[in-house]
Amino acid sequence: MTNNLQDFKSSLDAKNSLIVAIPANPSEDVMSAALALYLSLNAYGKKTKVIASDPAVVRDSHLVGIDKVTNDVGGSNLVITFNLEEDAVEKVTSNTEGGHLNLIITPKKGLDSIKSEDISFGYSGAAADLVIVVGADSLSALGPIAEKEVELFESAEIINFGKNNSTFGSINLTDLVASNSELATAVIQELGLPLDIDIAGNLMQGIVSATDSLHSLDMTADTFEALAILYRAGARMSHRKSPEKAKIISDTPILDLEPSQPEKLDQGSPDWLKPKIFKSSSKNTG
Repeated sequence: MTNNLQDFKSSLDAKNSLIVAIPANPSEDVMSAALALYLSLNAYGKKTKVIASDPAVVRDSHLVGIDKVTNDVGGSNLVITFNLEEDAVEKVTSNTEGGHLNLIITPKKGLDSIKSEDISFGYSGAAADLVIVVGADSLSALGPIAEKEVELFESAEIINFGKNNSTFGSINLTDLVASNSELATAVIQELGLPLDIDIAGNLMQGIVSATDSLHSLDMTADTFEALAILYRAGARMSHRKSPEKAKIISDTPILDLEPSQPEKLDQGSPDWLKPKIFKSSSKNTG
């Protein structure tokens, strides 16, 4: 990976506008590594954005920078999205009546008029010098954002980064053994990129998640070396308990057999309350 690492460093130093792209439905390890790279590259002086097709999930809310994940890549092209069935529109026309550009969307006969809540706005045509794709085995794994930003992915240099063996990037920083966060730790360390307590915390959480809280048999000496680097940077392990799954004990309904008022014990002398005297079954012949 040494040659690829130096090529990556050369690209970083030559580029100013960067995008870190995350695949659809990312694991916690992928999200942790991507956000750590985003924070480190910004601290390195590079204008960086982190993009994903899917919104962030509650599971990752503890990661620093999670609020920066967006599906709006930006750009100068206004995109008007109609949340309708594909065949719901009869035709689209435009005119400049009143000195304004007007778009006329005509629904098919028999269908309801298009409502304002069916329309959303965004931008495309973003320009970036370098796109770092984290934890994906192909560009299509990025989901809808890859289709929306075809021009971006065709024009920018692509770095394939993560735990995979694909080669879709012009530079491929990949490792089938290490987790995405372990790989990001090694790259940040080797290239001397910024590594503060927030970056280290994200990476440690990613490694903990990827290794089943350090119980995985896939861990290597490099894993512990990465953890040592992060620990020295101020990160600390955080074991978050997952909610236990409900278990079905039997098909029999559970009934509340406890009386609303405690019943008094019978003060009689049921056999089970009496002292037990055990007698020998044979006579003493002594």
